[in-house]
Amino acid sequence: MKAAFENPAFSNLPVYGEVYSIKLGKFSYIELGDQGNKQTNSPLLRCAFSTFYGNNYHLEEIKVGDVIMITGKLSYYPHGSSVTLWGNEVEILKSQEGKNLLAKKKTLEKLDKLGYLDEKRKRKIPAYCKKVAILTAESGAAYQDILKTLHDRFPVSSVLYPCIVQGDNAARSMTTALLKAQEGDYDCILLGRGGGSKTDLSCFDDEKLSLAIAESKIPVITCIGHTIDLAIADRVSDIRAITPTEGASLINPSKDEVIQRRKDFDSQLEEGIKSIIRSYAMNLSAYQEKLEAYSPKNKLKNERNKIAQLKDKLDLLYQAKIQQKRNDQALYRNKIDHLIKSLLQKKKLECNQYTSLLDNLDPKRFASKGYALIYKDGKKITSIGQLNEDDNITITYHDGRKDAIIKERK
Repeated sequence: MKAAFENPAFSNLPVYGEVYSIKLGKFSYIELGDQGNKQTNSPLLRCAFSTFYGNNYHLEEIKVGDVIMITGKLSYYPHGSSVTLWGNEVEILKSQEGKNLLAKKKTLEKLDKLGYLDEKRKRKIPAYCKKVAILTAESGAAYQDILKTLHDRFPVSSVLYPCIVQGDNAARSMTTALLKAQEGDYDCILLGRGGGSKTDLSCFDDEKLSLAIAESKIPVITCIGHTIDLAIADRVSDIRAITPTEGASLINPSKDEVIQRRKDFDSQLEEGIKSIIRSYAMNLSAYQEKLEAYSPKNKLKNERNKIAQLKDKLDLLYQAKIQQKRNDQALYRNKIDHLIKSLLQKKKLECNQYTSLLDNLDPKRFASKGYALIYKDGKKITSIGQLNEDDNITITYHDGRKDAIIKERK
């Protein structure tokens, strides 16, 4: 068998197909599948490349889904009854793309037009889930990992919807389970498996499954294992996790986290209460100051102070006014004295003039010169027309007076 496969006729054998998986290193390995068939039933050829002696085949340019041509020689391993193609040349057939890659691109384009790839569409998982639906293989290790993680972290009720997660019927089985789970009152749905090759995970690129996830009325967490190529199911789910354990850890906080949150909340609450008390204390102090400022006693004190200040000001004004009046009085006194003296002097002059005039007009003085004054009824007679016959008159001389009666001369 070994001699047949390692015949020199197969030493420069060209083989082409779709890349299902690739692993790079000193010894690099590529799995080639039949491009015309589904990945789940396509025969695989293991191809190996040795870069130990410095050969560079530019394998880093090759991606899963590419259609390539490898030229090399066959090698048979009896222990595993496996055939490996050791390549010495590799060429990417740029004129072709893998069938599955094209189908995936078409599905992604359709989902993108529907808006299902928009990150803003994705919903958050409730902070505390009471009931969770689990979609995975019942006998798989992923289910046990999910259960252990869920119940170790926080008490939660979970229901398993067993489904096939690998093979030709996997996509249909998971879609049916997902639609059935949406009939329940679950807080979230956990869909996953424990990783695998690109072939194993190709069912998660199914269009119907992807639409069911995107249109689910309940938030969906996908956890389908480590893979270089992101599955479409991961693109449309609300949250993507790498492993089932990580997916389960996204549901509810752990008990330790809850305890820590409780402690943090207690600290925040205590600090918040202290802050409120400090604020009220400051407000109370401010109110006390305002109360004291507006209290009748304090107002009375302020009014008294104002009155005292006004009294002092009034005293100063009064003293200034008194002093001003005194100064004005002294000034007026001097003026009055001066005016009185001037007036007295003027009056003395006038008096002297009047005295001289009176002296000149004194009847006695006239009488001494032989003149006499005649009075009738106490009134001085200045005209003859004032006298009538038989009038009683008084004749005054400088040395005496005599009464007489008027008689007309015949």
